[in-house]
Amino acid sequence: MSEAKEKRFEWKRAAVAIAVTAAMLIITVLSIAGEGTNSLYLAAAFLLSFGAGVFVWLKFSYGKVLSIVMYLLIPAAAFAALENYTHVLSDLTLPIIVLNLAFFYLLYAAAAFLFGSVRVGFSVATLVPMIFGLANYFVVSFRSSPIVPWDFLSIGTAVTVADNYTFTVTWKTGFVLMAFLWLILVASKSRMRFQKLRYRLAGCGVSILLLCGYIAGIQTSSVQSFFGMDTTLFTMNVLYRNNGIAAAFLGNLRYLNIEEPDGYSVEKAEEIASEFETDKTETAAADVTEYPNIIVIMDEAFSDLSVWGEFETSEEVIPFFKSLQQEAVGGELYVSVKGGNTANTEFEFLTGNTMAFLPTGSIPYQQYIKEDMPSLASYLKTLGYKTTAIHPYYASGWDRDVVYEKFGFDQFLSIEAFDNPHRMRGYVSDRAAFDKIIEQYQIKGDGNRTFIFEVTMQNHGGYSKASPDFESYLTLPDETSKTTSVLATEKYLTLMNETDRALQDLILYFEEQEEPVIVLMFGDHQPSDYITNVIQRICGVQSEDTIDFVQQGYRVPFMIWSNYGLEHEYYDGISVNYLAGILLENANVPLTGYQEFLQQLMETLPVISGTAYRDAEGTFYSLSDDTYADAMNDYKILQYNYMVDQENRLDSFFG
Repeated sequence: MSEAKEKRFEWKRAAVAIAVTAAMLIITVLSIAGEGTNSLYLAAAFLLSFGAGVFVWLKFSYGKVLSIVMYLLIPAAAFAALENYTHVLSDLTLPIIVLNLAFFYLLYAAAAFLFGSVRVGFSVATLVPMIFGLANYFVVSFRSSPIVPWDFLSIGTAVTVADNYTFTVTWKTGFVLMAFLWLILVASKSRMRFQKLRYRLAGCGVSILLLCGYIAGIQTSSVQSFFGMDTTLFTMNVLYRNNGIAAAFLGNLRYLNIEEPDGYSVEKAEEIASEFETDKTETAAADVTEYPNIIVIMDEAFSDLSVWGEFETSEEVIPFFKSLQQEAVGGELYVSVKGGNTANTEFEFLTGNTMAFLPTGSIPYQQYIKEDMPSLASYLKTLGYKTTAIHPYYASGWDRDVVYEKFGFDQFLSIEAFDNPHRMRGYVSDRAAFDKIIEQYQIKGDGNRTFIFEVTMQNHGGYSKASPDFESYLTLPDETSKTTSVLATEKYLTLMNETDRALQDLILYFEEQEEPVIVLMFGDHQPSDYITNVIQRICGVQSEDTIDFVQQGYRVPFMIWSNYGLEHEYYDGISVNYLAGILLENANVPLTGYQEFLQQLMETLPVISGTAYRDAEGTFYSLSDDTYADAMNDYKILQYNYMVDQENRLDSFFG
C-alpha cells in the first residue's frame, strides 16, 4: 500500500474511532437523562466508549481460526443481548436457549454468505436484533405488550403519535446497545471472506432454506411441544419471557391466519342462526322516530384505576361518570388490549365479534375488512338512522377511512372537520370532541334520528412528556417523591377528570332536548404499565402471573344514560362484544339475530376477550381451555361465517 493510501486509511480509521466513541457517549448521556447518574455505571460506560475507539484504531485483523471462534461467539452474544432488553437470559430453559440460538446461527450464516464476508455479514446481521430489540423495548414501555407480527401493518399509525411519547433509555438498555456495537466492532476485525461465487451462493441458499425451515417448524405444535415452549396467550410479555424474543415472535406467525372452526359448514352456521332469526318485516316497517338518537363515545384510555385498590387523590377522579353508573346502566368491561391497539376494541363493539378467535396480535381493521361488512352502523342505517363516525385525529389511523365506509357509516369526520379546536397535550380535547357531537345532533333536522360513534384522542398515551397546553392539577398526596412515573400518573388522572367534566356538560345539554337520546360511554383500554404500576404500588398490590391478576389490567368502565330514563342495572364484568346488544335493548331497538345469539351466550360466558374468557360463576379460563368448547365453537362458527366465508355469509342474521 502506498504511503498516501496508508495515510488516508489511517484518517478513515481515526474518523470511525471517533464516531464510535461519540455514539457510545451519546448512549451514556441518554442513560443519564433516563435514569440518573450512577458512578459505577458511568465508569463502565466511559471504559466501553473510549475502549471502543482504541479498538477501532488498533491495526490488526483475525485469521481464519479466530474468525471461526468469533462465528461461534458473536451470534450467541447477540442472542443474550437481545433478551436483556426486556428481561434476563436466566428466565429461559436450556432447550429454549438452544432453539433461539439455532435461529441466530442461521441468520448470521446467511448474512455472511450473502455478503461474502464475515466482517460485513456479521455486522449487518447484528443490526437486526439490535434494532428489533430496541423497538420492542419501547413498544413494551408504551403499551405494556411486545411487538407481534401484525404490528408492522400499524407503523404508519404509530408514527403519527410517536412525538407525544418520551423515549427513555435506562442504563440497562444503554449497556445492551453498547454490547451490540461492540459485537459489530469485534466482527469488523475479521478478514475471512468467501471468494468463489458458487460457494457463496450455495452457502447462502442452504442457510436461507434452513432458516425458512426453522421458521415454518417453530410454528408447529410438535416443535413447540418438543422444546417446551409456552403457548399460553393470555399475556404476551410472559410468553416472550419464557420463549425468548426471537422464538416467541416467529412462533406467533402461526396465528396470522384465521383457523376454520371444528365442524364448520354453511349448513352448521345456518342451523345455529335459525334459533335467533328476527322478524325483518316488522323491524323494517317501524317508524325510526319510535327509536331514540344514539350517541356512543369510546373514550381513549378512559379507565377507573381503583380496580387495583383504593388510593387517595387530591379530588375525585371521575365522580360524575360514577354517579351515572349508579343511577342508570353501568358496569365493568373486559377488553382485549392494554395501552394501545384501540381499533380492536371498537371492532369488537361495532361487530359483536371477539378477538378471542383471531390471530394473536392481529388488527382486524387492517387485515380483514376489505369489503362491505355488517356492523352496528349498517344495521341502524337500515332502520332509518343517519350514521356518523367522529375521530379527532388523522383519518388514515388504523385504516378507519376505509373501514368506516365498509361498515356503513354515512360520513366520517376526522381532524379535518375540526376548526381550531381546544387542545390538550396537542390532541383535540374531549370537550371539543363532545362539542362536535352536539354540532352534528343540531344539524340532523327535527324528526330525524342519528347514530354518532366517536373515538376520542385527548387521553392518548405519552403522559410523561411536558406540554405547554396542559398542566396537571390532580395529585397523589401520599407520593412525596414526584418521580417521572408519578408525575405521569397524576397527569393521566387529571386527564380523566377533564373528561368527566366534559361529559357532565354533554349530558346537561342532552337533558334539555325534547327528542329521546341515549348515550353510551366506555373506555377502550387501561393505560400502559408505567401508569398502572404506580397505582399498584400505592395499593400494595404485588404483580402476579395468574390469569385473574392479569385480567385486572383489561378492565374499563362503561355507562348508558338516557334523557327518558333507564332502569338501573349494573353489569359486574362483561366483554365488549356484548355491549351493542345491551345498548339496543335499553334503546328499545330490535336486536339482530347475531345480537340475540350473543345475549343468550352472555348468560353462560359473560366475558370472551382476546386474552381469556369467564363463566357466569366468575371463573377465568385460558382461551385454550375447552371447558365450554361447544358454546365457544358455535360462536366461532358464526364469526368465521361473518369474517371469512363472505360468499356464504348470513347477511340477514348479522344485520
